[in-house]
Amino acid sequence: MVQMQFRVIPAVLAATVFGVAGLALAAGPSQAQQITMKFATLTINDVQHEYIKTYKTEIEKTTNGRIKVEIYPAGQLGGPPRQTEGVRLGTIEAAIGPSELFFGADPRFQVLAMPLFKNNEHARKSIDVPAFRQAISEVSGPRGLVLMGINVYDQQSIVTKTPVAKLADFPGKRIRVLASEGEQASIAALGASPTPMGLPEVLPALQQGTVDGANSVLGVFVAFRYHDAAPHLLDTRLWALMPVALVSKVWFDKLPADLQKAVMETGRKIEPEMHKWQITRIADDRKAWLEKGGKIVKLSPAEQVEAEKRVGNAVQAVLAKAAPSKELYDKLKAIAATVN
Repeated sequence: MVQMQFRVIPAVLAATVFGVAGLALAAGPSQAQQITMKFATLTINDVQHEYIKTYKTEIEKTTNGRIKVEIYPAGQLGGPPRQTEGVRLGTIEAAIGPSELFFGADPRFQVLAMPLFKNNEHARKSIDVPAFRQAISEVSGPRGLVLMGINVYDQQSIVTKTPVAKLADFPGKRIRVLASEGEQASIAALGASPTPMGLPEVLPALQQGTVDGANSVLGVFVAFRYHDAAPHLLDTRLWALMPVALVSKVWFDKLPADLQKAVMETGRKIEPEMHKWQITRIADDRKAWLEKGGKIVKLSPAEQVEAEKRVGNAVQAVLAKAAPSKELYDKLKAIAATVN
């Protein structure tokens, strides 16, 4: 009887041990810690918002759900200063916005919003050059920001409450800008008064007459329905808006190596798809703007040349006071000049 007990008990124990071990192995992958990635942007229903949505789909698939992306468009996590600070501190894991949005982290971020590119396709080809991306990464890293992606939004334009069709129409106009020195100096060079303002404040400011117009891109004007408050668009194309997708270095450094690789590769992988999406969207936005009563005009050829000259001089004056920014601008300009 005693011997029988010794034979049965080990068998039961063995079955139990192996059963528990099997359950543990089977459950292991599903019980892996899920990592949250809050991804913020100031805009909504545009290429920046689309980038985050596409990124979410791809990274969750690539990592089998180990990284879960939470999407926060339309400034839900705060304006430019708060988003910049949040990503640097790690309270926000990622953000995407025009490079000059991150001017507070490093003034060199404004360089991408200076005259560098001939058009959107030239911009896309330029940022695909490894040396170009590396130069931006070298700015981001020491500021606690990891460059994950660069995209092309569109060429800059200006909407106003009353028609502006020539340079003589700018004096006396208060134009909303981002807070970068380059953008403020460029709008001032056109003859207007630059007024730094966060994006969520712009439409009410236009409606109330606090500002007379806004500097941005057509996609923003359509997404935020500016066609009623400021229906007159001047297609100046003096520089490009280049959204950069940045990840918190504090957060990134805590990830295992395989997830770090996935985060970076996914950000770069979806860029071509986003560019195609945006080219189609620009055409759709132009049509929508006109259908809703918006107007689109350009400066005369002679005035366009004059505007480019004024902005170029204004940018050089800003760069003359900041050697690191000038060094980066000259490097990126030289790279872009090699691209057809």
